[in-house]
Amino acid sequence: MAKPYYVLCCLALIMGNSALAQTVARITVKSGAFDRHNSIIRIPFDIEPGVAYRLVCKENGKKTEDYLQSGDDMLTWRMYKDLPAGEERSYDLIRTTKGGSAGKSPQDGVTYYEKDGGFTIERGRDSALHYRAAIMEPPAGADTAFRRGGFIHPAWTPSGKVLTNIHPKDHYHHLGIWNPWTDTEFEGKTVDFWNLKKRSGTVRPISSPRNHLIAGTVYGGFRQVQEHVVIGNPDRAAMTEELEVIVYSRPDDYMTWDYNSTLQCASAAPITLNEYRYGGGFAMRGTAFWNNENSQLISSEGKTRKDADGSLARWFIMQGALEGGKGGLLVLSDPNNFNAPQPLRIWPEKDQEGQVFVNFSPTKNKPWPLVPGQTYSQRYRVVTFDGEMTPQKAEALWKDYAYPAEVTVEMVSRPVSRR
Repeated sequence: MAKPYYVLCCLALIMGNSALAQTVARITVKSGAFDRHNSIIRIPFDIEPGVAYRLVCKENGKKTEDYLQSGDDMLTWRMYKDLPAGEERSYDLIRTTKGGSAGKSPQDGVTYYEKDGGFTIERGRDSALHYRAAIMEPPAGADTAFRRGGFIHPAWTPSGKVLTNIHPKDHYHHLGIWNPWTDTEFEGKTVDFWNLKKRSGTVRPISSPRNHLIAGTVYGGFRQVQEHVVIGNPDRAAMTEELEVIVYSRPDDYMTWDYNSTLQCASAAPITLNEYRYGGGFAMRGTAFWNNENSQLISSEGKTRKDADGSLARWFIMQGALEGGKGGLLVLSDPNNFNAPQPLRIWPEKDQEGQVFVNFSPTKNKPWPLVPGQTYSQRYRVVTFDGEMTPQKAEALWKDYAYPAEVTVEMVSRPVSRR
């Protein structure tokens, strides 16, 4: 078996010197009913300012260390060694004044760089996605109403194949991956934040102290506030959205990232996201390379483009031929999302000359009223891949995401006093 990424060097020396290291807590991970493979673990923890932590596991007389990242009052790591169903694993959480968790691997760490009016998130040397923060102009000759920001394009497979499309001539308002609310009611009027040509509503990323970019050994990404704006005289925000995208480091050949959208009313006025066949959740316009002969959709219920539209699903796979090979993406819907399992809006295979549009549409069969003072979250995990994804693998990934491993934390020492 190849050596894992997390060999711990000179652990005895580090732990033997209490001035440099101290066990803060013992953490136990229980797999529960499901096998755990490269599982992502995120737990709340009171992070001590200016302190680094290490995560050390002792099994079969050997000590190993998983990469650990602390921030936003969370501890995050990936279990690089499988944990079968019904088993558990224990770790020592060690406070140290040296380094970061096992150092940063340039092959696995997640970074970002600013480009083309937004930022590209990379895992090692592989690009995961690009988020457009600035307002993008539509193609030459298109209506200026199609100016918009706040979307992901491109999204790539691990080897760099493009999965998304923007501004196709048949639908200039289709923008890679985005959160399109179509039929809403605000202050007694119907507002459409998606069909931009109506000049009814739009979405604009804004400057906010909540905006955040992060790079790290285990994860990186961004948090961006976007306003869903009613166009008028003057324009007015009806909803604010905090979009968080988290890309995780590698131990496998997939590219894994979370797409978390949190909505709230922007004023004292409520808004209702009306029942409508399109809208909201997670929408994707697939690459122009895909058509009804070289691509396929598979839902968690075994539906395809022939019969998936209007059905309910926990996940869907969209995959097929791409320039330079095959690839696709799996989208997992959190079971705590509104109206889960959520309805799908899928273009049937004979529509739009076989082009691909797929949408988790939570209000397809049910309205969603939002009231001031409350927050409303929609959470999805995206797994991009080269080659093909099987339904069996997709179901295993969904179970790991939807029913995370149980984690308990036992504190064994108090924080070091700081003068």
